[in-house]
Amino acid sequence: MNEIVKGSIDLIRQLNYGLVYASLEEHKELSRTDLSRLTGLSPASITKITRELLDGGLVVPCGESSVGRGRRQILLRINERRFQFLSMRLGRGYVDMALFDLAGRSLARHRHQFSDGERGDLLPSLIQAIEAFLPKRALRLACIALCLPGQVERHSGMVRHFPYYDLRNWPLGPTLEQAFSVPVLVSGDVRTWIQAEREWGAAKNCADAVLVFVHNDIGVGMVVNGQLMESESAMLGDLSHLQLEPYGQRCYCGGFGCACTLVTNQALEAQYRELRERMADTESDLPESVTIRELCELALAGNNLCQDILHQAAGRLARVLANLICLLNPGKLLLGGEITRADRLLFPMLHQALASQLPADYLVRLQIESTHFYEDPTKPTSVQVHKALRDGSLLLELLRGGSGES
Repeated sequence: MNEIVKGSIDLIRQLNYGLVYASLEEHKELSRTDLSRLTGLSPASITKITRELLDGGLVVPCGESSVGRGRRQILLRINERRFQFLSMRLGRGYVDMALFDLAGRSLARHRHQFSDGERGDLLPSLIQAIEAFLPKRALRLACIALCLPGQVERHSGMVRHFPYYDLRNWPLGPTLEQAFSVPVLVSGDVRTWIQAEREWGAAKNCADAVLVFVHNDIGVGMVVNGQLMESESAMLGDLSHLQLEPYGQRCYCGGFGCACTLVTNQALEAQYRELRERMADTESDLPESVTIRELCELALAGNNLCQDILHQAAGRLARVLANLICLLNPGKLLLGGEITRADRLLFPMLHQALASQLPADYLVRLQIESTHFYEDPTKPTSVQVHKALRDGSLLLELLRGGSGES
């Protein structure tokens, strides 16, 4: 019973600290009286919390208020340069890394391509790449945040499955935490993307939104009534293995005709090569193979073959999404991935395909848009850090002196 009471008190303390930090983040400069009024915490609690934040260097005084006739009050703001955090996206054969300050300003960035040898021993290679990227001096590392296209247990940092490398039960979070002595936040990339779009991007003012991320798999994130739908199960949001063609190509999962064999980047590139070979006589001026970006550019330039491939992809993607839209009735459908380079062609195709499968009422308020953060793969990952600061969990770690300093 005592453990339950202590746990409850610790959680309340954590949330109170996060509430103060979130208020300062939103309003930039506040007095202690302002903080008490905005948070609903007592003046004594505010005094204690701000004293600790000042002692830890997370908050600094920035002037005095001049409102009213009474005693002038000291204004406080977040010390945005006190700590830095590392934001990363681990992709297929590479890792994007960026160093940010607490305001979200990018201080440095780098993409590291893994060699064949490094891919065979990925975790030590990743640690070496991080060590080479981080500055050697004047670094106060608050935490590391990382996302990847795989199934992640977000509380433990364990990667249940990373398909590209065929890694299972991979101790990514615990290993990085031990190597760098800072908290490590690991998440699936689709979950991270929808959080960032909800906080800062296209879904910011939308209570109900669905984000579809098409790359070498198909991930879906959902915001319902302003809340991100999530689960302890790492499988939530993975639509790659919905069957579209019962007698289609065999998938690595063992099934046939999965969506990832028909709609993903690799699948569309393979369809181009196959159709280009069949039409060698009439399409001899086209390259034998293209990337998904090149395919989109050719479609925008008016190439019929590439436009047909996109039209078929839109129809298949609509079959994946129709039931989801019917269930959730979202206000926005956000599409991410290289395929959105042809958005002015793809989106009307997708809307038309959905119209043939859904009642008109579901399409009245549905807006189809591109995600805001696809071109900067490290920015969405930083949303995990801001969330951990606002809920107080990372804040207390920093006050306890758990940050790395070199």
